[in-house]
Amino acid sequence: MKQPKHFVSCDWGTSNFRVRLIDFNSLEVIKEHKTEMGVKKLYQSFLSEGKADRQAYFSEYLLSQLQQIVDINQELTIVACGMITSTMGMIDMEYATMPISDKVDTLNIKHLDLNDHIDLILISGVKTTNDVMRGEEVQAIGLMKYLKNDCYLLLPGTHSKHLKFEGGSYNSFQTFMTGELFEIISQHSILKEFLMSSKMNEESEKAFLEGVRKGSKGELLGSLFGIRAQWVAQAQSLQEEGKSKGKDTEMYQSNFYFLSGLLLGNELSYLQNQSVEVVMAASGVLSGLYQIALKELKVEGFTSLSGEVLEKAMIHGQKMVLEQHFDQLQII
Repeated sequence: MKQPKHFVSCDWGTSNFRVRLIDFNSLEVIKEHKTEMGVKKLYQSFLSEGKADRQAYFSEYLLSQLQQIVDINQELTIVACGMITSTMGMIDMEYATMPISDKVDTLNIKHLDLNDHIDLILISGVKTTNDVMRGEEVQAIGLMKYLKNDCYLLLPGTHSKHLKFEGGSYNSFQTFMTGELFEIISQHSILKEFLMSSKMNEESEKAFLEGVRKGSKGELLGSLFGIRAQWVAQAQSLQEEGKSKGKDTEMYQSNFYFLSGLLLGNELSYLQNQSVEVVMAASGVLSGLYQIALKELKVEGFTSLSGEVLEKAMIHGQKMVLEQHFDQLQII
């Protein structure tokens, strides 16, 4: 089977939708289109409209968005992952089970015909006895070429994933709700009034490192209310001096990073006692925070992969799936 010049990468999550036209050989992104029509929102629309065929409903949306990046009146293959294969997605696919590797038959793959000339390859998620993921497994497979030895692969995010890589396969993983907890505490708890986002400076870095140390020692819950208690103590002291307590910008910024450090320290604490290497793939501010935290915890054998590498990881993983499924496709 002759390989295609292009393929379409589809990443369809709970809250967002993205399609990219990819050069097969170079993995260059030729065109990209994103919307906020994640599977949850589209599924709710499907229910409210009382449609009977969920697969057809999702397929119609996918085709309508595909037109933003490519002529759909030609032979195409889409490789899709994420929540598209969940109970709210196009079809509900059973999770694959660990271990998984770059031999993609370890994943659950389903091939559909969107129409007479567009093929869709769906990649299921992966589960263990007590954890699940959809989408990150494709990133992890795409990152395997960077893993030279047994290691933990860290994929920070709203729900951070730690995958254990041994003997050429991912054998287990664990999810940490670090990002979601930070959002809940910083935006919806009693502490939200005492936090302020800012660029890290010398003082806020000290607060972050203090949080990392406390979080790594299991002092997470016992330290959270201290953010408010510190403000109350200062306010009371000023009141006794006949002064009023205004908004302390520097303190609020330090509190913001202290909270971040607490949560990251708690997430990463178990790595202090591991002799295996650690590889982390993230971008932007998040990458920097994890690097600082891992250094503070003296995690040995730590390597950081760039945001650019992470961005290509899903595309590379999807290409690997496509390469191993040419015989099922209509492409000529």
